[in-house]
Amino acid sequence: MKKYILAVLMMVCAFSAGAQNYGIDFLHVKWSEAVEKAKAENKLIFVDFYTQWCGPCYNMAQNVFTLPVVGEFYNQTFVNMKIDAENGEGVELAKKYGVRSYPTYMFINPATGEAVHRSSSRQTAEQFIQTGCNALNPETCSPYLESEFQKGNRDRKLLINYINYKSSVYAKKDVDAAFAELIRGGAKLTDPDVWEVYVNTISGMNEYLKQVSDNYADFCTRFTKEAVDKKLAQETGYGDLAEVEALCDFEGKAFNCEMIRINSDIRAKNYEAAAQKIDAMLSDTAVDHLLLIERLKFIARLGYYGRNVPDFWFDKCVEYLRYIAYNQTDRDDPQIHQEYAATLEKVLLRQQEGKPVPACLLKEPVWGKKTYSMRPDALKMKPVRKKK
Repeated sequence: MKKYILAVLMMVCAFSAGAQNYGIDFLHVKWSEAVEKAKAENKLIFVDFYTQWCGPCYNMAQNVFTLPVVGEFYNQTFVNMKIDAENGEGVELAKKYGVRSYPTYMFINPATGEAVHRSSSRQTAEQFIQTGCNALNPETCSPYLESEFQKGNRDRKLLINYINYKSSVYAKKDVDAAFAELIRGGAKLTDPDVWEVYVNTISGMNEYLKQVSDNYADFCTRFTKEAVDKKLAQETGYGDLAEVEALCDFEGKAFNCEMIRINSDIRAKNYEAAAQKIDAMLSDTAVDHLLLIERLKFIARLGYYGRNVPDFWFDKCVEYLRYIAYNQTDRDDPQIHQEYAATLEKVLLRQQEGKPVPACLLKEPVWGKKTYSMRPDALKMKPVRKKK
């Protein structure tokens, strides 16, 4: 038995040691030690400035920094540090490098102590690797782009790099202004490189979206109907109803218009009208229910409505949250289940005030799955074998 336990422990240790090779290998040393190591290896220092209360920081740490493809690039290319901007050495370092939002990603030259590039916020693995590549390229690092732009350099390639950089630090006004300069300089929205920048960095109802709508067939031919519809749908989810209705027909337009009407009803506290529309969408098999779930997550959160929410709307939100919890396909996302549990607690507290349990909880769900289970849809039930 002891040999068996020892073998198991050795396997666990081996697995743990192997697991350390996945994701970014952050050093846990003093700043001065990291600087010396980076000098010796002739590498930049990558610093993730974070705080313990920052949601996007946590998301990056759990879902991006841990990926093998990200770890392979960052471990080979940089000396990596995670620094809490509100504790220890992090307080002075964050002040020194002008960190004001979290997460902030800094790339430091260890020889000079100067930042050669910075970026921020939640990013996909692809975006985050590109951020690291930008730090290594003198023509895409942020100080160079800022300097050249301030000097009046309006070279097309530089403008595109500048727009992408400003988008990565969520400087929307700078992005919009630079993109307008790009267009005034002769670039066309139908140019592939300009279309890519537009799709990735420009948001909202604006003249460019109208141009896409007015020339819908041409844009579909150039960039595919799927890509054009995706952009149009993405930018019209919360727009003015009349403006959205005036656009061309595209996949997702009817859905967005109905969601705008629903949100308008809720703002006007016309909850019965909102519920009728939501119920109709839930009953419609042609509706993208996964997309509807994403929108309902925000609509049905009872915390948004305060303590004086009408009984009718409270009960409907309970019903919608139940539907989302039962039917969400991402079983690794605990947020909606926490929201549903918190709502059930509210139901119990309301009982103490003489409020009845919402009728929806006392019967089978009207829409979607009939049972609450964390079992993945693709996982079949184990067959029941007859006893011999």
